[in-house]
Amino acid sequence: MTSASLPSTPLPRALFWIAAIYALAWSLVPPFLAPSFPLDVVESLGWGREWQWGTYKHPPLPPIALHVFWVAFGRFGPFILSQLCVGLTLWLVWLTACRLVSRDRALIGTVLTMGVVFYTRPALEFNHNIAQMPFWAGICYFYLAAWQDGKLRQWLALGLLAGVGLLCKYSIGLLLACLALFTVLTPARSVLRQPGPWLSIGAMALVFAPHALWLQQNDWLPFAYAQGRAAKVGSSPQMGALSFLLTQMLNHLPLLLVVLFAWARTRFTKQLPPVQPGWHIHSSQPRYLLLIALAPGLLLVLVGLLAGVRLRDMWGVPIWPFTGLLVASLLPTAWLASMRPYLLRGITVWLVLISLLSGSYLAYVHDWRKRPVRSDWPAAALAQQANQTWNQLSTCPLNTVAGDAWTAGLIAIHTPSQPSVLLFGDPRFTPWVTAERVQRHGALWAWRPEDAEDGEPAPVAVLQDLGSRPDMRMQEGTWSIPWPRAQKQQPLVVQWRAYVPAACERR
Repeated sequence: MTSASLPSTPLPRALFWIAAIYALAWSLVPPFLAPSFPLDVVESLGWGREWQWGTYKHPPLPPIALHVFWVAFGRFGPFILSQLCVGLTLWLVWLTACRLVSRDRALIGTVLTMGVVFYTRPALEFNHNIAQMPFWAGICYFYLAAWQDGKLRQWLALGLLAGVGLLCKYSIGLLLACLALFTVLTPARSVLRQPGPWLSIGAMALVFAPHALWLQQNDWLPFAYAQGRAAKVGSSPQMGALSFLLTQMLNHLPLLLVVLFAWARTRFTKQLPPVQPGWHIHSSQPRYLLLIALAPGLLLVLVGLLAGVRLRDMWGVPIWPFTGLLVASLLPTAWLASMRPYLLRGITVWLVLISLLSGSYLAYVHDWRKRPVRSDWPAAALAQQANQTWNQLSTCPLNTVAGDAWTAGLIAIHTPSQPSVLLFGDPRFTPWVTAERVQRHGALWAWRPEDAEDGEPAPVAVLQDLGSRPDMRMQEGTWSIPWPRAQKQQPLVVQWRAYVPAACERR
């Protein structure tokens, strides 16, 4: 099979325009249906504006990218970024497929990828899992291209992509481990005698080095956070691993139903010619296709079962970009022409259906639930109230908002001065807010009474005894903010305390 190069394998034009319309709808419609963002978006926007080399939970790249898109596109930014990740992933799946199977199978396999639920509804919430998607697919493509062509620039691209992928989320290492095992245990090991793989490793290490230094300087905070989260009381890790596997299978249900629909339709209309019994993977590199389609997910389940790691369902979001291609490779050649229109029609129906369901959820979820979800929060009204309160007390712009990641984050992202977020708990979580900074610029502390014991949470170290300083003025009060769509709900009650430097006090 002739290796396809990057510029010579364009997607069919009609499919490109359909994908563009779908991505445009998922980018522009959700902001009009939901007055607020999901938690991961709010939290990441609080990190991204600080331009740090790491956070206490994750590597730094997704929050920084999200911040850039927020500045560039406003409330549409997070949704545009998510669809960009999905679109790039599909493009890279297409490029990979053109090296592994025929063009017809490549088209079918790329389209079937959208039959995996992870590429639809979850993409409304941009986070580190969504950010991994194109890097996951891109690493698989450039490894294959470098292995087949042996060009140093392809090995270099692989290393750079792997390094940047690790700056998205450490779980990219799972894919890299699978590729390393494949290299060592198959005839692909011959590439180790060439300079390409070592150039790739060096490039990856160089890209990741600043974050590795940050980890060392910050006591490996993300790993401590992950360890603490895994230690929380819950079901056994082994049951969690089996639950994870079941969830991944359920997320592939639309893909399987579309294939079943296409098979049944062609079979009952007697369009399926007879084929030899047995399954065969129609690919120039069947072992590699099996590896990238299944190995990372199965390895993760194995880790959960044997090592006792508590798996979370959404960890599976980036690891299945090639299951649609694997299904396409299993279809008998004689069936492709007959099943293709029904497969494409089935995916189209699924995408229309999930789009309508997702839109209906965003628009009407407040009518179905007894309490508002995060997407129903009065984010703009809360920030407007906070900014108004601060401006009544201070002539200086609001510089810091203290509180939990959700409440303080909502205020911060919708406030014109774009203040930093100061989180409660370990002061290492938000090291950019120092005692000196708060003493110079002041801070606004906001919390919900139901989230605090005895009326208020314990303040972080930089706020302790701040109100007793002679050069600091302290004011406090309560906001009552109506919910934007759930009129039957009691108003949102938020308590606040303002620390205003004497030099900024409005007289």
